[in-house]
Amino acid sequence: MGCCGLLQAHCHRHDPQKYIIRGEIEIDRSPWFSLCASGSSVVFRLYSQDEMDPTTRKGVESENAYVMKGKELEKKKHEVLSMKVPTKVIKFELKFELYLPKETPKGLAELRKKELLKLQAPRLKGEWNPWDRIYDYDVYNDLGDPEKGRSYDRPVLGDSTKFPYPRRLKTGHLNCQHDHSRESGPARCFQFYVPPDERMSDEKLQELKNNFVEALIRFLAQESTPPHLWDRECPDFVTKVAHFFVPKAAISKKDVRFIRSIIDFCRKLKLPSSHGGPSRSDPSEEQDIFDDIIGFYADKEVEELDDSDRQRLEKLVPKEILDQVVATLALKRQHVSAQLPSIIAEEKFAAFEEEEFGRQMLAGTNPVRIRRLKEEDFSLLMENFQERYPGIKLEDLENLLKEKMKASRAFILDHHYLEQFLKMINGKGVRAYATRTILIADDPSSEGIVPVAIELSLPEDSDDGRSMFLVEENCSGVLWELAKFHVASNDTAYHQLVSHWLHTHAVVEPFIIATRRRLSVMHPIHRLLDPHFKDTLHINALARAIFLNAGGIVETLLFTGEYSLELSSHLYKEWRFDMQALPEDLLERGMAKPRVRDEVVSGPMEHVESDKSSNKAAKGAEQEMFEVDAEVELVLEDYPYAKDGIEIWTAIETWVTEYCNVFYHNDNDVKEDEEIQEWWNEIKTRGHVDRKEGWYDINTFESLVKALTTLIWITSGLHAAVNFGQYGYGGWPPNRSMLLRKFLPKEDEVERMDIMKFVEEMLPDKFQMKLAIAVMDLLSRHTSDEVYLGQTSPQKEWPLIEDDDIIQKKFKEFRENLEAIEQNIKERNKEYLLMNRWGYAKIPYKLLYPDTSKSMPPTSKEKGKHHPEKTDINESGIPNSISI
Repeated sequence: MGCCGLLQAHCHRHDPQKYIIRGEIEIDRSPWFSLCASGSSVVFRLYSQDEMDPTTRKGVESENAYVMKGKELEKKKHEVLSMKVPTKVIKFELKFELYLPKETPKGLAELRKKELLKLQAPRLKGEWNPWDRIYDYDVYNDLGDPEKGRSYDRPVLGDSTKFPYPRRLKTGHLNCQHDHSRESGPARCFQFYVPPDERMSDEKLQELKNNFVEALIRFLAQESTPPHLWDRECPDFVTKVAHFFVPKAAISKKDVRFIRSIIDFCRKLKLPSSHGGPSRSDPSEEQDIFDDIIGFYADKEVEELDDSDRQRLEKLVPKEILDQVVATLALKRQHVSAQLPSIIAEEKFAAFEEEEFGRQMLAGTNPVRIRRLKEEDFSLLMENFQERYPGIKLEDLENLLKEKMKASRAFILDHHYLEQFLKMINGKGVRAYATRTILIADDPSSEGIVPVAIELSLPEDSDDGRSMFLVEENCSGVLWELAKFHVASNDTAYHQLVSHWLHTHAVVEPFIIATRRRLSVMHPIHRLLDPHFKDTLHINALARAIFLNAGGIVETLLFTGEYSLELSSHLYKEWRFDMQALPEDLLERGMAKPRVRDEVVSGPMEHVESDKSSNKAAKGAEQEMFEVDAEVELVLEDYPYAKDGIEIWTAIETWVTEYCNVFYHNDNDVKEDEEIQEWWNEIKTRGHVDRKEGWYDINTFESLVKALTTLIWITSGLHAAVNFGQYGYGGWPPNRSMLLRKFLPKEDEVERMDIMKFVEEMLPDKFQMKLAIAVMDLLSRHTSDEVYLGQTSPQKEWPLIEDDDIIQKKFKEFRENLEAIEQNIKERNKEYLLMNRWGYAKIPYKLLYPDTSKSMPPTSKEKGKHHPEKTDINESGIPNSISI
């Protein structure tokens, strides 16, 4: 008998393979079944792939097996199954196979079409049931909430030239009463429609909630007042005295703490700081702002949220999360401690070193924006600077840059696109520039880069502040350091809104929808891509509901505020799918050059029969190393993101090529694959319809491999590189501040101002910093069920095929290649001269360390016994999918 693909939720396979299962259908309790309509029947029916019914043109049918008829079973006293005993049992033999459309067995051909037509069918308006499998496209019309007032109104993103955007999954929520072009949000934050096949497990969702609660408690709860000597000797002294005059019922714990504060003031006691620093009662020993922030991570006991912080959190985090925070703190005082962000773990001022500032553009959490400065761009740039800043002498800088450009050692970090938004952004406690930073590799003995000039521009008709152009060797050291704060703030906003959200989460969503709608579960490419789509639609829905919504966390923390998603829409106009392949991205940014070969050597994607044997794990005397015959040559060999990324890219490409070779034997097989053609066409004409440029036809084996490799790279390597270092770098607000509240002072004001006070007033307020750190903590953690690139399904869940099976053999080679890359990364991180892999902060670059060799997460049968242990944020591991 053949699997028809209609029971995807139950015959969903983790490995692209063929195997046979013999036995009886056994229904296990699962989240999918808990979504079924109460009181309804679920019917199983199997079809033969070999014997066809001439009347229906489908495979011969088995008898129906009803799942939800009969008597309820009680599994345990505290747990009652929501299903009932089947009235019939079907004995079966299932042969799971993958077929191109033209090779589908006759008995399954009609069922295959029926499956896709059902998923493509238009749905009625109105909210959908959680057990429905509905995949359709919609614009981003669910970010604002105009019912709350004009301040919560946001433009619809998508389906317009002004605000182009990728499409999202349609959720079927009701339209707003007064604006039918907008979709209302769900009644509760965690109750929104996601197809059952895309929902994360209940255990993972609860783990994410717990991680968020713990992070909020860790960084936002107030520290308990340390007990004093007299209080330790008689801990109930204040309470007893108070109750002598006032009945117990009339005085609260808060009142007791207020009385304590009066006593402390009268006794002139010095209250120690949370980290054992100088006393706050002595103004002459006041800490600076950096010591205050260090105190956020100290071991301490906390007891409750500050009233003002709680009021602000009520507007930002889901009620369910805040209630859990309050309830946890109400039980007892919590002892909390926080891991120091990597950037300050060794030296808290390492981030302010020039070399460390430059290194983060190559190995930090946003290593994808920096570009090599090319001569054609340089000429226009210098003309612009000379016209806009006529009083500044640029001859020395110009000569230096010309010399460095000849050696391909001049670079630019360009955030000038922000200038057109600044009139709207600045104000309401925000002061932002649009920056352009020029960097050079100055030391011949290394490839570290340092900034030499920074432009901080404002619109010409700006009401406040002024544009500035600073050359490092000619300006005040204080101004230079303050200017770097603004550069990092610009880069942080770009990272959050574009590198992370837009270029991974948002652009992948249409690919997932199209895959479900256009590729049958029997299609080998559906099977190949499926692990790389795990949980992404659910995560994106959570992001829209909690982080990206009007007045939400992103708008509160980033200086771009309510214009955040408009900015990402503006930058989507530059997005091209053909430039998302890592080699093409590096070439386009000038960070790599095409490799010049002395002779023709088969390399990635040269032709259909490309020889991938040159890209493999080579066994040496002591360990395996991954040898890469890359198609590009890096301008800077010590560019950790690119160096490690090219190896990951090549390993993925090799695996995809070998996998596709099993099913496609020539270009015609690709052209004649109607499902692939419809899939690709729907992505271009519906999912990314607002972007007309950057697409190529999939009509050759080479183009198919390129598109699939690019998609898998985005969901795995690219997302890992821009996500899991957020706490390590952004968890220290002075390093990557999300907003700043002051423009730079004039040069003649610097000498007479209090520098530390100015920095404190410039950085976000403490609530914003603490919330930002908590969010970075949440986003940088892997969940306990994480499946990393190259890991296989547990054998207990699905039997593996024989060792001689070609797909299993090639997947094993893929895994070995990734494990060899792990060794390469370890060895490179030991190289003393590769300063960009460590830097002054001594942070080894591990963001593209695959973690393939890590132990597998528990199977579904083991989860009941499994209690995940809380681990430190390790800034390594490449998950299969965008699952956080």
